[in-house]
Amino acid sequence: MNPDADTARPTRPGSGRIGQLAGRILREPLTHFAVIGLVLFLGVSVVKAVRQPVIRIDSEELSQLIIYWELQMQRPPSKDEIRGIVRERVDEEILSREALRLGLDRNDMIIRRRLAQKMSFATEDLAEAVEPTDAELRTLYNAHPGDYAAPPRMTLRHIFFSDDRAAGDARGAATRALVQLQQGRTDIAGDPFVLALTYADISPEALDKDFGPDFARAAAAARLGDWTGPVRSAYGWHVLQVEARNPAQVAPFAEVRTRVREAWLAQRRESMNAASLEKLRKRYRIEITEAEAQG
Repeated sequence: MNPDADTARPTRPGSGRIGQLAGRILREPLTHFAVIGLVLFLGVSVVKAVRQPVIRIDSEELSQLIIYWELQMQRPPSKDEIRGIVRERVDEEILSREALRLGLDRNDMIIRRRLAQKMSFATEDLAEAVEPTDAELRTLYNAHPGDYAAPPRMTLRHIFFSDDRAAGDARGAATRALVQLQQGRTDIAGDPFVLALTYADISPEALDKDFGPDFARAAAAARLGDWTGPVRSAYGWHVLQVEARNPAQVAPFAEVRTRVREAWLAQRRESMNAASLEKLRKRYRIEITEAEAQG
């Protein structure tokens, strides 16, 4: 009796055929090509997944988007609206990246100017990082004292004659009143007026704003104490008397230090922008055809 016969495992019917078939399939060249193709496909998929561009919206940016939405809508967004905000931001990023990939930004004057503006802003940020000393501010203040002078002021009064007056001929009435005032009359009355009839301390700029340039020029040219006119404004006709003038006065440095600092920073920004642009120009060769130069 064969001892191995007692311990041998029974063989399933057809199992040998399956093994032979599997071995034959594995030996087929077509199988090898299929396996290689599958491996290549999986490899390319992995590489694409690794190299796939990422759009990341972090918590800080999301907070800024929500705050901007709240400022526009005057209320907090709902959960669905937040999802919409995020979706819109992602879509915007996708479209902008694809536009850049396709070169749609090239030869676009608006985009070119916007990018140039952002480069200028970057230089200006560097200028803002430097704080001027008091000595530097005083130097600028002393070099341009007129920039920090208070405008001249004057004291005046006027009599108004409306174009809508019942008697008509507002200019004629103003002319007759001027003659009487120059003769010493003090009881001349005009028509009601929406603004003040007397000013104790007003600048030429304020007169121009309220009455127009003709009135402001007449007030600036009038001799002190003399009545002058008639002067036209948007309201009608006026005769006026300038009683006093205070010349322009330079404000003390302490009062205008903030303005001087702003002027100093503006000059520094301009200087840094010019220097940065000059440095960048050296990186490029600029070619301009004769036709373009003449056009």
